[in-house]
Amino acid sequence: MKSNNLKIYCITHKYFSFLKKINLQVIVGGAYYKKNIFPKNWLLDNRNKNISKKNFNFGTLTSIYWIWKNELKKYNKSDWVGICHYRRFWLKEKHNKKINFNNLKKNLLNTIPKNFKYDAIVVSPQNLTGYKTSKILKKGGKNLIKNPLILFNKKLHTINLHFDMFHIYDGLKKASNLMKKNEKQKFLTYINSETEYYPFSIFILKKSKFEKLCNDTFRWIFKCENLFNKEILKGYGQIRIFDFLAERYFSFWIKQNTSYKVLPVIYIDPKNYKHNKII
Repeated sequence: MKSNNLKIYCITHKYFSFLKKINLQVIVGGAYYKKNIFPKNWLLDNRNKNISKKNFNFGTLTSIYWIWKNELKKYNKSDWVGICHYRRFWLKEKHNKKINFNNLKKNLLNTIPKNFKYDAIVVSPQNLTGYKTSKILKKGGKNLIKNPLILFNKKLHTINLHFDMFHIYDGLKKASNLMKKNEKQKFLTYINSETEYYPFSIFILKKSKFEKLCNDTFRWIFKCENLFNKEILKGYGQIRIFDFLAERYFSFWIKQNTSYKVLPVIYIDPKNYKHNKII
């Protein structure tokens, strides 16, 4: 979408009719594996320079890579580039209290003010504290042996603990070894001290920041491919491991390298479109 100085790309994995009516540039992730016929103005991440074949383990990263390699050259230095997806959309700060599919389009963020003092926009952080004892016992056995205090101290419910419990134990720590020494230390401090991060791999950045973020992210992620045996990854939390690694790295990078502001995002269940339910 080109509206003033903001270009937002909406990542989807399949066709949803309501996406045609909200004036966003839609990109289909993992298009290499899809035989569907999509609207002609939708982008497919298996064209031109792409890594669409990696979608099974990379998820949204194949679309972000495609945007980076094929779309950024179209824009000016003063432009902003954003990512959203078919379930979550950026809203204007002043939006209707009640939003349905009829008024969704007019409530979407479509420009960045000239006097905007930041160079990045993120979603509200996800708080990771307060696991139930049963959850820690079920998912965090190794962490519990290492530090029993995680049962009682919410400050220990860090990004790293969350990744250990729901993805791969020591996954973030091992992946950090592939970073440059200075960045590695900052990243380890971040994941072992922070109890929240900016989720979903959606963000809005100035063009130059978007380009640098992608360059740093994919340089690291491609190294990480040799670290994890894809053949033994099980369940969604592991199969999409590179997507989840990048999700934490995006949050870390933006916090380290930008001045940022939280703006509202709306969650949508596409199933409600037929009934035009309040979102």
